[in-house]
Amino acid sequence: MSILTISNDNLDIQFEESSIIYSKSNSRPSKSLIDPEIYTKYKLIKETLIFSDELFLECINYVFNSIIKIDKSVYILDKETYKVLNFSDKKFKTINDNLKDKYLNYIIITNDIFTYPKMQYFYTLAGYFQSVDIVMSQIMCYIVVICKKRIKNLNLEIKNSFIKDFNIKVDEYILKCIKHDNSAILNNFIDTNKKISGMCSSLSGINSVNREIYTINKYYKAFINKECNIDCKCKPNFIFYSDILNCHICENCLVLTRLPLVF
Repeated sequence: MSILTISNDNLDIQFEESSIIYSKSNSRPSKSLIDPEIYTKYKLIKETLIFSDELFLECINYVFNSIIKIDKSVYILDKETYKVLNFSDKKFKTINDNLKDKYLNYIIITNDIFTYPKMQYFYTLAGYFQSVDIVMSQIMCYIVVICKKRIKNLNLEIKNSFIKDFNIKVDEYILKCIKHDNSAILNNFIDTNKKISGMCSSLSGINSVNREIYTINKYYKAFINKECNIDCKCKPNFIFYSDILNCHICENCLVLTRLPLVF
């Protein structure tokens, strides 16, 4: 996971609307953003586990200290108002139109950045805001793009929902950072799926998986909400080895450790 900031300072994006190449369908994942072999293995997973339903809170916690929810689409973050929008590769025109309303700050939620046009679009937005932060979850494929303080009107016009190419070149360092994080989260997801599949070969294994998933969900919730039980004595009957996390975990205080335990 990383927080990648694209600042408007000294950013020179040469872009013309007439250069946009439209498409009739979604773009394919780009080799500049995801390793094809890793992506193929990831797509073979038939049923993906969801370890947390608080991924939005997780991501904004990495950036903001003060979080006040006004409603499902408006938050006050560090005393600034943000409008929350959802985005997929099918909705370029919709997201672009929604970014033209009264708000100065936006948070765009997207499941991934695997396609080059999507990365081009976020890169282009940095020309209209003071900065754009791309924040990836440590838990699942989930990303928030934080657009801070609009400095000029978004006069970009997009005619159709599907785009093949914006015909702008994204900085190579940014592409490498995104590809690195994409590979890390997908590899972790693939490895976790393998472990769970192996553990489910017996009834006792299924019971262990259920115990681990339940406890890991509790751990992620505590991690996201910054909760900590400092009074726990970590009694042996509360501690077990998690094959999914590759460490010991206390079911009571949810502390993780890879150190040998001596009681």
